[in-house]
Amino acid sequence: MTYKPDFKKAYILANEILLKSRIINAFPFSVTQLIKEILDIQCCSFKRAQEHNVDIEAFGSNSAILTEYFGRQIIFYNQLDIDERVRFSMLHEIGHYLLNHDMDTANKELYEKQEIETNFFAAQLLMPEQTLLELQSRGKTIDADFLITSFKVSKEAANKRIGTMHKINPDFRSKDEKEFDDLILMKYKMFLDSIMPAKNQYNWFEDEYERQMEREHWY
Repeated sequence: MTYKPDFKKAYILANEILLKSRIINAFPFSVTQLIKEILDIQCCSFKRAQEHNVDIEAFGSNSAILTEYFGRQIIFYNQLDIDERVRFSMLHEIGHYLLNHDMDTANKELYEKQEIETNFFAAQLLMPEQTLLELQSRGKTIDADFLITSFKVSKEAANKRIGTMHKINPDFRSKDEKEFDDLILMKYKMFLDSIMPAKNQYNWFEDEYERQMEREHWY
């Protein structure tokens, strides 16, 4: 059986969170607060876990892991890792949970498919495709340095996001996927304008008046 990543599912899930969340109003945002908001899951550092005799070596992760501890789900994260990588890793783990992935699978192909889905989910939350395309349409150069500075992501995540963007044609997205576009751009308008204001966003009233005056002379 061939397992193909369900990019649509991951994309729509991330878009729903981008719209509904009260925590995300601009970028970068607090990942720990977002996790608390959508799942009421606590986040705990490896250091804190060690102080309570939790065996972090058993986690099998160098950055972050979502696991059950004393009957509740907790995300443990490596406080010694760079913040940008920890933020991505924490959202990656939440992606597994929300996408109902089987984390005990021994199927390598299924595991890799799930990893791709969660990476795509985390990238869309941290660097929404709609905002990047809108900024690009306004004349902003979307490169790794810009993503690192404006969205607080690692160089690796920034480069992967750019690579993914080059492979995607938004025109080919389904109706279900596109229905989020305008709403996301409206919600994050202040953020977009703070990066690069839309050209002639105040002149269209005047332009419309001039066009109407011209139409009236046709009669």
